[in-house]
Formats: sequence, structure tokens, C-alpha cells
Amino acid sequence: MLGQIVQRIEQFLAQVQSADVERMADSLGQGKMLRSKLILAICPEHPQLLDFCAIIEMIQSASLLHDDVIDNAHTRRAHASINHAFGNQNAIMLGDVFYAKAFLELTKLDTKIAQLVAHSVMELSRGEIKDVMASHAFHADTARYVDIIQDKSASLIIASCAGAAMLARLDPQAYRVFGLNFGIAFQIMDDLLDITQPKEVLGKPALSDFKEGKSTLPYILLYQQLDPPNQERLQACFKNTDEQALAWCVAQFQTHGIVEQTLEYIRHYAHIALQAIKGHSALEKVASSLIEREF
Repeated sequence: MLGQIVQRIEQFLAQVQSADVERMADSLGQGKMLRSKLILAICPEHPQLLDFCAIIEMIQSASLLHDDVIDNAHTRRAHASINHAFGNQNAIMLGDVFYAKAFLELTKLDTKIAQLVAHSVMELSRGEIKDVMASHAFHADTARYVDIIQDKSASLIIASCAGAAMLARLDPQAYRVFGLNFGIAFQIMDDLLDITQPKEVLGKPALSDFKEGKSTLPYILLYQQLDPPNQERLQACFKNTDEQALAWCVAQFQTHGIVEQTLEYIRHYAHIALQAIKGHSALEKVASSLIEREF
């Protein structure tokens, strides 16, 4: 089914009638298709299922294209990012094409689903603004961190799950709760993998979050464990590409047990997510497999 979703995306992009768009889109490659996996677990059959998944994946790709410009990223999915390969202007415009075509196809779905997805993109964009504003200086505010990832990362997962529930004629509220908490848990796991995995696994440089100006949960938890002089030292490492500074951070993570503390947060949100859809074995299986990744 995932292959069919990829084909549907290709069909949508072919309708744009731009060889340049298709060429750049081919260079982008496919990600984990996390949201489609959740949608298919909730609603395995529906005449508009492929379209809905393709729309969601295109919106996700559009947000990543814009993210990479903002972060000045050089890699995405173990390949050169679109902004690095084709320039910022083309990356932004390709993201706009993805958004525009996705919204055009979205108008063909039920109005409530269309409104749900459109609202999630507004929240996603709001979260991106919060993230950029937060990047100017390191912060150690856990609530602020969760607020940012709730908008930036969980919002489209919420729309994916609740939209799939609507297609399947299920009560969407439980799937909203699931999507919110699963989305937060999944993003925290991503942030944890950034400090525990090499670039070969991540498909991007390791420890890139802090270098890009992101105050993620492992660094926030570490700051809270440090004495004032070392808190200042951690702040000096923020947006610092010096390898010695990053090596000091890694050593501090080990000394203070930050991986296990971060995993506790992941387990907390994952538990709430799974409790919300208890009894939905297919979704529980998919969600558990996506959360229990290597670290």
C-alpha cells in the first residue's frame, strides 16, 4: 500500500506539468511515511484512502522543504537536501507546489476532514515560528519545548489520525488524543536519536539539533542537572560547531543519565497515546514499532 501512495503522489505531481518539479521531487526521496502507516492502521480500506495519505505525505514533505531552508540543512534522508542541491529559492517554491497541490486535492475530500488538515497546517506553521523565535538563545523550559513540538510535530499526526477515523466512521476524539501524545513521544524520540546515533543512521549529521539552535529535551534535562558553572558552559555550546564542545555535551549526557530520563518522558506520552486507543490492536502494533526504535 505504501508503494501505491508513492505512485499517487507521483500522479499528483505529474498533473502540475513541470519537469523541474518532478526532477526535484525525485531527488527528495521518500521518508518513513509515518503518518500513512498510522492512517492505514486506523482505516485500511476507503475509496479516498490513497488520496488522503498522499495529501498528508505531500504536506509533510512541504514542511520539511521549508524547514531545511530555515535550518540551512545540507542533508535530508541521507542525500543532499533540495536547498543544498537546487538552492533555497527552488526549495521554497517546491514546498509551495507541494502545499498547493495537496490543498487542491484536499478540497475533494469531506469538508470536515479538509478543515481538520488545514487547521493542522496552520498549527504546524505557528510551531515553526515558535521554533525560530526560540532558536535565538538556549532555553531550559520543558513546557515551552512541549508546546513547540505539539504544534510543529504533533499537529499533522493529529489530523492524520482523526481524519482516518472519520473515513473509517470512528469517533475521532480518541484518535486526536492518540495523535497528540504519540506525536510528542515520537518527536522526543527523534530528538533523543540525534544525540545517540551516528549520521549513517540519522541520514544527517549527529548532534545537529543543538548546532542549529534547537533547545531539545535532552539538553534541557541536562541543564537542569548541572551546577551554575557548567550550565554556563552548556549555554556556550549552543549553536557551537566545535567538536570538543559537542564531545563535552555527550560526556555530560552519560554522566547524568540523560538518555534514561528522556526515555521516561517518551514512555509517559506513549502510554497516554496507547491508552486512548486501547483495543485497537493494529494501531497499537504500528505505534509501538515506531516508538521502540534504536537509541
